Amino acid sequence: MKKVVIIGSGLAGSIVAYYLGQQVEITILTKGTRGDSNSMLAQGGIAAVLSPKDKKESHIRDTLIAGEFHNSRIAVNFLVENGPEVIKDLIHSGLIFDRDESGNLSFGLEGAHSFSRIVHSGGDRTGKNVTEFVQNKLSSKIKWIESAMAVSWKVNNNKVTGLSYLDSEENIQMIDADIFVLASGGVGQLFNLTTNDKTVTGDGLAMTIRAEGKLTDLEFLQFHPTLLSVENKIPPILISEAVRGAGAVLISGRGDKIMIGRHPKENLAPRDVVSRVVNEYIKKGDKVYLDISMVKNFETRFPFISDYLLSINVPFQVTKKIPIQPGMHFLMGGIKTTLKGETSLKNLYAVGEVACTGVHGANRLASNSLLEILAFGRSVAHSILKESLDRKNKRENLDTLIEQINPKEIPFNLPEREILIQKVSNSLGIVRKRSEVCEFIQWLKRYQFEFLPEKISKENLETANLCLVSEKIALAILKRKISLGAHYIIQEENELQ
Repeated sequence: MKKVVIIGSGLAGSIVAYYLGQQVEITILTKGTRGDSNSMLAQGGIAAVLSPKDKKESHIRDTLIAGEFHNSRIAVNFLVENGPEVIKDLIHSGLIFDRDESGNLSFGLEGAHSFSRIVHSGGDRTGKNVTEFVQNKLSSKIKWIESAMAVSWKVNNNKVTGLSYLDSEENIQMIDADIFVLASGGVGQLFNLTTNDKTVTGDGLAMTIRAEGKLTDLEFLQFHPTLLSVENKIPPILISEAVRGAGAVLISGRGDKIMIGRHPKENLAPRDVVSRVVNEYIKKGDKVYLDISMVKNFETRFPFISDYLLSINVPFQVTKKIPIQPGMHFLMGGIKTTLKGETSLKNLYAVGEVACTGVHGANRLASNSLLEILAFGRSVAHSILKESLDRKNKRENLDTLIEQINPKEIPFNLPEREILIQKVSNSLGIVRKRSEVCEFIQWLKRYQFEFLPEKISKENLETANLCLVSEKIALAILKRKISLGAHYIIQEENELQ
């Protein structure tokens, strides 16, 4: 029986395992527990053409416009065509989506969509509900390895044949397989403000960079415009875009509607546009709020947000305002893949945020991320099941692997994590300047994080991965000299002369 190892326990890894079924031997490695992932935090819902009044051409057009036509048209077509099929399949299997009084699917509206096509499960708990549903449907024969942090690919002749990882005791272990599926998420913890889970530190990207796999579009980082803004180091949770879709309006501290005249769709403009406007006001020392006075049944429609706000004593029920700020949300780029999830390294597939299918272009359309996971996750599983293998991997000893990790015994040297994050946030954020990006790259050059030592802690491995990925993002930013979508770079005086 073919052996498949999946790295990541979020919806991306879980949906691949779901469609693989019991036809292969599956092992799932997860850095934390099976409940730790960005998928569990996803509030907005899933965009899909499921209403008879909606049209696939409309969803395709909205996706391309949001992505500044930097998208792969083939990938977008694949997304819009296949995503709804997976949703219907899950509904048939028992997944419950929110419905209106007539029993029909309830559709919400979000930014840059021209039609109400967002479906939810449990209001703003969609990611959690869908992920848990899929995980509960997985075969009991699957082997789970929790508290396991992937370290390095074992590569022979451009083929991935094995994986090293740190176990719960931070001892290095080895696992071989026929196929590997990377579903490890993005780079959220590079920034001081992020919607991402604490485990998301660019590990899969860094591993693949070290193995010389192909990555693309790393300059395109999406910053969500509405994270909760409160004092006392309280985690800045996401305030779903669905809140604005339900009628909430962005206002300044003085009560001015800040999106008027900034974009035809105003509060439902693409996220890059809204984030820059919010950032502009905050940089001037102003505060920005979501005015929810026009949202009907707010606490019923957004139970997770409401419960959280009440738990930290935000008086939204009285003021009808929620203080917000922008923060890192989603990486559009990643490991370059085909529609089947194939990467430049044989036997390695990638799916979810760690992958770049080309579907999002320069800026992701709201609620297309879970749809991408469903459409391409099923595609990855089907591709694996169809693939025939005529070889068996040879097991290599640990010494050989370690030699590949650090062949030259170059001294390992890392910056302090907090300093790295602050510098990344200042130079690679919503608005970029070439001079600041160059300064960041020069600062990184004093450290050595590409080659790993034989013994390493999970904390140091995370920092090394963040360093390596941030360096590649910075270099990608410098290569793209003109602003496009979420990549917004200021032309400085010396460049204009």
